[in-house]
Amino acid sequence: MNNSNASCDLETALDQFLRAYVDRPDLIAHQKGWSPSIELRATDSAAMVSVLFVDGRAQAVHGTVASPTLIVSSDERTLCDVLSLKLSPNEPYLFGELTVRGPEADFVRLDYIASELCPQ
Repeated sequence: MNNSNASCDLETALDQFLRAYVDRPDLIAHQKGWSPSIELRATDSAAMVSVLFVDGRAQAVHGTVASPTLIVSSDERTLCDVLSLKLSPNEPYLFGELTVRGPEADFVRLDYIASELCPQ
């Protein structure tokens, strides 16, 4: 990844999100049977990261996913803030700054996970 914004690294932010998720075995247990692939794309740079859930367990994917279940798009700063748990995805989604393409059920579940991990 070539990230022109040195203060925001999408891969580092994703790693932080995944560490927080792994630290919540209760949350992982509730995702049993859920296996989407998710691509997060910056709209203002070439930054992009992917994550694969397999039976509720998540792992970063190096490179692109052939047919992602969900595609989440926003400016790089917003994606970094959401992934590093500084910002709930709800506000940018409601104001149209963060968009999601894919099945609503998968988006609702991803939103639930992010909301559970993000400090209130």
